[in-house]
Amino acid sequence: MPCGTDGGTYTVHGHLTGPADALAGDTAASASLYLHGLEVSEWFWRFGDVPGYDHAREMAERGHVSVTIDRLGYGASGQPQGTLSCVGGQATIAHRIVQDLRSGNYSADGGAVAFQRVALLGHSLGGAITQVEAYSFGDVDAIGVLSYSDLALTLEQLAGTLSWGSTCLTGGQRSSAGAAGYSYLTPSVEAFQQDFLAQSPPDVRAAATPLRALNPCGDMASLTEATLIDPLRLGAITVPVLILTGTRDRVFDVNRARFQGNLYTGSADVTTVILDGATHGLTMEPTAARFRDDLHSWLGARGF
Repeated sequence: MPCGTDGGTYTVHGHLTGPADALAGDTAASASLYLHGLEVSEWFWRFGDVPGYDHAREMAERGHVSVTIDRLGYGASGQPQGTLSCVGGQATIAHRIVQDLRSGNYSADGGAVAFQRVALLGHSLGGAITQVEAYSFGDVDAIGVLSYSDLALTLEQLAGTLSWGSTCLTGGQRSSAGAAGYSYLTPSVEAFQQDFLAQSPPDVRAAATPLRALNPCGDMASLTEATLIDPLRLGAITVPVLILTGTRDRVFDVNRARFQGNLYTGSADVTTVILDGATHGLTMEPTAARFRDDLHSWLGARGF
């Protein structure tokens, strides 16, 4: 998916979480690389403020190894000019990380574990990046597309483009590191809570709300291009595919999401899970336990 980046070199920061015995040697059987979407960052997978909501830790309790990152433009990772980041560029970064996980070449301190098999799991816009990475590079062993479907943005989100679109057209805001060209997806804190934290317990909502993140304008703008190209390319993906969306998702229309699996014509293993009662904030609400159980079962059945 061609799009413009600055061609610069950046560092991506993240964490490796798993059972101690699974990470004891130089090699391990498998790991899952998680890509967060818009408005959040790595904390979406590592929310340690309230017990029971740390997705990576909970998956480790189930025997899984998880790799969680701040995508480029977020948190502790490098922050380029926001207009010079895009879905295609983010997919290339994910590809580099997948290759590093396979080789063990991802730690400046050395001694990193090399993984024989890697699953790529993306939430929201991270789901779009996951798809582009999979059909562009063909180097992952399974993919999960979580709370994302091509051509399924809700009317509310389409209307929201007027908010972030006008902000980006006028230069955007500055990121936490001072880079230009960033904007929020949701028009207000209240809208963020409604979309991501609608069913979250009060203590989760209180701790998560201040973590709302600015997004690179180019990532949001290039999503339109991705949704047009994806249907033409998804048939090239041959590995197992999981599509999981909640019935109360206000960002992507679950009625259209039900048909996303039909686009993966090249895979003989496509699973669609519609999680009853879940919103867009899959890891941040009481239904998170059912989400983890469904994901655990799907990964386990495919050797992860």
